[in-house]
Amino acid sequence: MHQSKLITVLRTLSTRERTRWREYVYSPFFNKHSQLRQLADLMLEFAPDFGENMPDKRAVFIHLFSATEPYDERKLNNLISDLYELLLGYLAHAGYEAEPVEQQLHAANALLDRNLDAAAANVLSKCRLLLERRPDQTARHYFFELRWWEAAEILESRRSRRIAGEQLNRQADANDLAFILEKLRLGAAMLSRQGLAVLQSETQPRWLSTIRQWCRTEVLLAGLPAVQVYLAALDLLEQATPDSFTAFTGALDRHFAVFGKDELTALYQYALNYCIRRINDGQPDAYPQALALYQTLLDRDVLLRQGRLSQWTYKNITTAGLRSGAFAWTEGFLKDYRELLLPGERENAFAYNLAALYFEKENYPATLLTLQNVEFTDFTYHLGAKILQLKSYYILQETEALNALVEATQQLLRRNRSLSTFGKTANLNFLRMLRRLHNWKQREQTLSATKWRQQQQILLEKVSDMQPLANKDWLLEMLG
Repeated sequence: MHQSKLITVLRTLSTRERTRWREYVYSPFFNKHSQLRQLADLMLEFAPDFGENMPDKRAVFIHLFSATEPYDERKLNNLISDLYELLLGYLAHAGYEAEPVEQQLHAANALLDRNLDAAAANVLSKCRLLLERRPDQTARHYFFELRWWEAAEILESRRSRRIAGEQLNRQADANDLAFILEKLRLGAAMLSRQGLAVLQSETQPRWLSTIRQWCRTEVLLAGLPAVQVYLAALDLLEQATPDSFTAFTGALDRHFAVFGKDELTALYQYALNYCIRRINDGQPDAYPQALALYQTLLDRDVLLRQGRLSQWTYKNITTAGLRSGAFAWTEGFLKDYRELLLPGERENAFAYNLAALYFEKENYPATLLTLQNVEFTDFTYHLGAKILQLKSYYILQETEALNALVEATQQLLRRNRSLSTFGKTANLNFLRMLRRLHNWKQREQTLSATKWRQQQQILLEKVSDMQPLANKDWLLEMLG
């Protein structure tokens, strides 16, 4: 039961959203089925984590019907499915409520369909004020503008004295702006995807050069902030240089307010991807750039979704902070944003990243202590925790603990079916080389200086040449 689609979505709801959903389920307009209300109440008793202590299906059936009625799983599954549909309906309704312009446009068109022109004109006036107050200047905004001018044209066409073509001209302009901005967004997304893809597609945005030229010469487009940002984004995606990065992030800083959260996240990701590529190319000075971008996103409240922070974003920010040497800031971030993680992910994410902080601060006993009593349910964190423990044991020269954990981690990797062949091989190679490094280190007092350095050189060459190899930089650092 706790792994159903219904529970998976319920786990993502905030306290307020759960309250609103219950009101939705109890509204006779949306639901008249009393047993669906009972089922919703029962599920909500186990919020917010909806964990292993939830009742099984038979217990739920007895709660909804009776102990004397024969168990009918199909009957119960139908109720669960209906409640899931009510949850999806609530989410759609919440999205509709969050967009007042959309509501006003629907209302105006409904009134126009009923030939209630005076009432429609009043609604369109209110809608016009809402549109003018919107901070965004994205394709979505101009799609709303297009629909507003379409409704205004219908209203104008019914009047005896018409203004020649104003509404139609405005429709055409809004259509052009919506079209161009959407094409720029899609063009940037396509170039970014191609830059990240393992298998390259032959499909190219063939229209992009024409769109860009139009943006630079058409008066309607050239001065639009969103257009300027996208043109800078395309420059970065096509030719990633320090200058194009600076130009793009500068344009984003000047005009971030014209974008919605989702679009702004995608744009900042292009800048982050530039930093990631530099890091992967062996340029660690890109970590402070990535950290600055993350700090900007946090300050502007862009990274939260439904009031929650993704555990992977939490981990990426921590890594950027640690590699930048911003230990105090990173520790504050870990504690300040801990409660914004999903309850089911919180302990794993916090413990792992706190241990990573202690490790970077060279507090290896605290690293091991932090990881000691945590039951990692996610394999990525489980493996990452083992790696941190192994590194700490190596530095502390805890031979027995190191050897035992190497063997346990080898078994863990070989049994796991979710990890790619590349990832499995890279980590198994790391374990093999770590054991060889440890054995070499242990012989320092028994070998001559010349022999010991010869073995060091052999290991350096072996680590440098081995592919794939996880944690290669760290192994090379340990070899000194």
